[in-house]
Amino acid sequence: MRVLITGATGYIGSRVARRLRAKGHAVIAAVRDEASAARLRDMDVPAEPLRASLDDAGILADAARAADAVVHLAFEHRTGDLASAVGQERRVVEALIEALAGTGKCLIGTTATGVVGNTGKVPVGEDHPTEPGHPGAIRREVEGCYVAGAQRGVRTAVIRPSILTHSDAPSSVALRLVSAARKAGAAHHIGSGENQVTCVHVDDLADLYVLALEKAPPGRIYNGAGANVATGDVARWIGGALTLPVASASREQAGALWGPFFAMLLALDHRMSNERARAELGWQPYEATNRLEDDIPLIAARLA
Repeated sequence: MRVLITGATGYIGSRVARRLRAKGHAVIAAVRDEASAARLRDMDVPAEPLRASLDDAGILADAARAADAVVHLAFEHRTGDLASAVGQERRVVEALIEALAGTGKCLIGTTATGVVGNTGKVPVGEDHPTEPGHPGAIRREVEGCYVAGAQRGVRTAVIRPSILTHSDAPSSVALRLVSAARKAGAAHHIGSGENQVTCVHVDDLADLYVLALEKAPPGRIYNGAGANVATGDVARWIGGALTLPVASASREQAGALWGPFFAMLLALDHRMSNERARAELGWQPYEATNRLEDDIPLIAARLA
């Protein structure tokens, strides 16, 4: 198939593009500008570039019509204005659905497990309601666009990457935590550190995107969660790798260390089930070998 992908120069998108090529698919990668096209080449992502940003919904729609399937990963949250980023995302998703309506083609979208907010102590599935007042509720509305698109003859599915989508790559989210600990002279968690958040290896997540493209029934949402880990354990792994003490931080202190949005996510008690992806798609995340605690020492050694 010819697969149009947005976000192919990103941490997750580049892995998805490589997985698609490995499966024999041709990949067309939407890139914002020539610098992004050059980055695509430098990263050795096997894809044909298409000049289109998320502001070019019409160009993306035309490319979707010419493609056999679409994987949408790009999300412009660099300014910190979540409402504006979600508004842009919604316009792109609606344009893609309009372009593919009645074709039966596949459109895979992306949100995050964080849209649910706090879940309590028991891992929850995809239909669990969003915590009242949680900022992620606004992005849950975009998931509704995908679900509605299934009623218009588009085989839609949504993947929710984990809060800690990790690897030992320099662009891994774990690098932010390790770097912050090194700078602060201590590895921090928020409060007691007993709260848990989702994690998944980025290669396992890339496999989930490809499986959804191949097998997902219309209108499905999948938690891209390999495991749930206590944030205190993450801090202890970082402290051990850097030979630093472990300390508790307030939400405000964590915001200064990691950025307010990421601190908000790591303050959640957020436990997700991956049973639907396992049962419907045959997804097998290898949390026994692709573990966050194994990646952290590799990142720490690279920073030494």
